Amino acid sequence: MPLVVDERRLPTGQAEAPAAFLARLVRRRVLREGERRAIVRRIAATREDVVLPPHVRASASFAARVLDAVDNGAVPAAFETLAQHVRTLVAFADAIDVRSALRQAVATRPALEGETLAVDAGLLANPDDSFAWRRLAVEAGLAFEVADPPPPPALDLAAVDGVTTLLRYAASQSDADARRALMTPQSGVRTDDARTLLAVAGDRENLLDAIARGGTADATRFAHALGTVTAVYKTPDASARSVLAAIAAAFPFNDPSPEPVEGSGQAARAVLDRIAADFDAARAFAEPWEARDLIAEIDAELASAGRRAPPLDAVEPAAPVDDEPPAPVAMRKFSFSASSLNAYAECARKWWFRYACAAVEDRGSSASFYGIAFHAALEDFHAVHARFDGVDGGALASFLDYCVVTAFDRHRTRFDAPVEFELQKRRARRTAKKYLAWLLERARRAPFEVIGRETQADVELGGHRFIGYIDRLDRDDRTGTVTVVDYKTGSIATSADEYLAEVRAFREFQLPFYYWARTAAGDVVTRLALVPLKDALLDVAPVELDVVTTSRAPRSRGPAGEIAVVELERARERMIALATELASGTLAAFPATDDPDACRYCAYADACRERPLALEERFGR
Repeated sequence: MPLVVDERRLPTGQAEAPAAFLARLVRRRVLREGERRAIVRRIAATREDVVLPPHVRASASFAARVLDAVDNGAVPAAFETLAQHVRTLVAFADAIDVRSALRQAVATRPALEGETLAVDAGLLANPDDSFAWRRLAVEAGLAFEVADPPPPPALDLAAVDGVTTLLRYAASQSDADARRALMTPQSGVRTDDARTLLAVAGDRENLLDAIARGGTADATRFAHALGTVTAVYKTPDASARSVLAAIAAAFPFNDPSPEPVEGSGQAARAVLDRIAADFDAARAFAEPWEARDLIAEIDAELASAGRRAPPLDAVEPAAPVDDEPPAPVAMRKFSFSASSLNAYAECARKWWFRYACAAVEDRGSSASFYGIAFHAALEDFHAVHARFDGVDGGALASFLDYCVVTAFDRHRTRFDAPVEFELQKRRARRTAKKYLAWLLERARRAPFEVIGRETQADVELGGHRFIGYIDRLDRDDRTGTVTVVDYKTGSIATSADEYLAEVRAFREFQLPFYYWARTAAGDVVTRLALVPLKDALLDVAPVELDVVTTSRAPRSRGPAGEIAVVELERARERMIALATELASGTLAAFPATDDPDACRYCAYADACRERPLALEERFGR
């Protein structure tokens, strides 16, 4: 029983498209409707004398409207040149369309007696066509039936999008297209592995280089498959079908059945193969072709395709799960730093995210990269210049500026944009002048020598190891005592009293830690200093604390003040207590802070559902 079905509804059973059925009857080449649409689009895209607005050619219904006009003999003036090319080239190829083939089949009266002709009702919408199909059945002695037309196959459009992405890469071989291809269903790389590869490659490394340097076996196969498809695409006279076949061979469609089941990747492959065949047929009238031409063809043909819906049969909600009972968080053996203790003192939940979970933070801000580069510049500067009494200030200024420029150039790629990099570098160069002015004035009043830069602070306190790095160590020429200097490129305390309050509240451990580390190393530390390097418009005014042994209340004079050894001892005991608590393995809960200000710049604020809301956020809800 011949079953003739609209080609857009194929594949389905043993049905034939009208063109294939009629070609057997009239023994001539009969153009499928898809071929005719492809011919119209290729001529419109390649012939210079066909002048049409781009939005008209890009319309999904453009080719169908042109063919309707040609078939009905009522071609608008705007389409006349295009229609004439279509008629001429189709006649030159000695081909006919389905409607002409149907009338010719009726005229030739083919002998098919004894069979049944079942015709898709969609082909009978036009009264003239309906009459011709019925007349053909009569002339050929066939029983005539109107077939219950199957719906067009629902396509896995994600598979189609994957194929077009691979086509784009074959044409461009760009890193951006390789990254998009890696995330397609056809890549064969697990989603988690693909995201890890993209994170490892970062914004600047080529993805294929990252895979070659250390990718999984699936990622290596993916890279090889990309090369195979690209080689086929670049082959002279490569057809669209051969390129799609190479994609299907190199990349899995993840279907266990070889049959084109509706909604499957294989069904999408079958439809793409039909579109590519029509496109290749049209190429005979307008060569050559590029990937974007085939992609435009696919988009036009599938503009109204049904999207596969995920099956929901027999889906039941998961049973509710009880909360896990609180249990101690096992801690690995590690050393402690002042910043880790500061984090725990500020917010236990923040410490848990960063140190227990090793959660990935964002890549950092412009302010953090400014600090990294400025620290590197001062380290380079003090590696050459350790004394500042009786020196040429102009030569020092030139060398310090050179150190700042070269340090920022080394860290150029960390900044998101060239303009941001230039602004931060200019800010650092202006701040460096203020820093040098303060340095020379300090050396004039009390000569000193820089005896350490980025010096490791490694000390054991209460059975726990504490490590860190001290930005600068100065030794006073007259007394031989040591000053611990810490550079600050962010916000810091504005007075000695403010910093002392943080130390007494056990929210700040950095300078007390450095004091005990250098004391354990044999130094006599008599001063702790925080040097602000944030604002290029202000003179450098360090917060300095002289270490005193008296029991009287420490004196304070704005940025200058005193800190008693007993205060440092209390900070040391608290450091040991916190380290013991964290290393005990008995902590089962890490509550969030109750201070909204601590959440303002926290990298984990979005992941913390217990974070306190600022006053304005509370009223905003």
